[in-house]
Amino acid sequence: MLLRLAIIVLGLSLAGASAQAQSVETAPLMGSQSTEEEIVQPVDDTYRILVIGDALAGGLGAGLSRMAEPEPRFEIVNRFQETSGIARPEVYDWAASLPKIMEGKEFNAVVVLMGSNDRQAIREGDFRLAFNTPEWKAAYEARIDELLEVLKSAGVKVFWVAIPPMGDAKYEADMKSIAALQKQEVLGKGQVYVDLRSAFLTPDGEYTDKGPDDTGEVQRLRSRDGVAFLRLGNNRFGQLLLAEIKRIIGPGAIDATPELSPKGDLPSPAVAVVPLFGQDSGDGTAFTFQPDEKLISELARVVAGDIIVPAISRSDIVPGSEAEKLFILGQAQPAPAGRFDDFSYVKPTPN
Repeated sequence: MLLRLAIIVLGLSLAGASAQAQSVETAPLMGSQSTEEEIVQPVDDTYRILVIGDALAGGLGAGLSRMAEPEPRFEIVNRFQETSGIARPEVYDWAASLPKIMEGKEFNAVVVLMGSNDRQAIREGDFRLAFNTPEWKAAYEARIDELLEVLKSAGVKVFWVAIPPMGDAKYEADMKSIAALQKQEVLGKGQVYVDLRSAFLTPDGEYTDKGPDDTGEVQRLRSRDGVAFLRLGNNRFGQLLLAEIKRIIGPGAIDATPELSPKGDLPSPAVAVVPLFGQDSGDGTAFTFQPDEKLISELARVVAGDIIVPAISRSDIVPGSEAEKLFILGQAQPAPAGRFDDFSYVKPTPN
């Protein structure tokens, strides 16, 4: 009887130990999740821009890509067809081609530059509408609207770039007429019309093939045909466009500067102090120096942990003072004779 009782007790003990082991094995480790781990997807802050249009757009897209290289948050995709435009979809139909070009790609914006090939008749069924007639303008506006509707349905922001100035006076007049129609329709659809023409004109508003490049140095920017841009010109074109895009889209998520966490405790904004300075002494103990708080309070204030020192303007400098000689005229004054930084040499007089 006692043997049977011992066997039962032993069995119950083993069962309890097994259950406890299972409980320990299945319990989540400290810091882990008891359910399936949540997969955190990386945030994609890339601002993707598609550039479309004719030969001028191809050059602009190349320049924009080069200018955006130092800023990896921008990704430029260049798609152009040299002889394309809006007037002749039978040559290349952008409205029909764009859905396929954009399929499976998440573009934030589309840059459009076209129209340099549109100084020609528009075919409407069996009719040919002569350039710049009222019928031609109506048909041209309708085709602009068709392209804008495709872009709107894609949910992208449109930056429609004005046709740049042309060297030939008659060609320039026709391009201005086309540009006016484009601007009217683009703004009417609530999109952005970017006019950078003045950057490629003289102060008097005349065509010029020269101007400051992306570094500010005056160079020849346009081809001798009065139409195309050279590489330097495309760089400048792209630089100006990128600046305008950044201005319009604002900082947002793609331009946010990560907030740096300060090391240690920040001083109270109500107290004007600066960080301690010093170094370890020879025996390993720390030696620090704290500037006079009264003096510091007159020179600086603490804002969000940063020391801001008031700047000295030109008007603060007294004419004829040593400060004017140093900061305005760039004339460093010699050290007083005999001071440790006096390196002047005086030839000894013979006895």
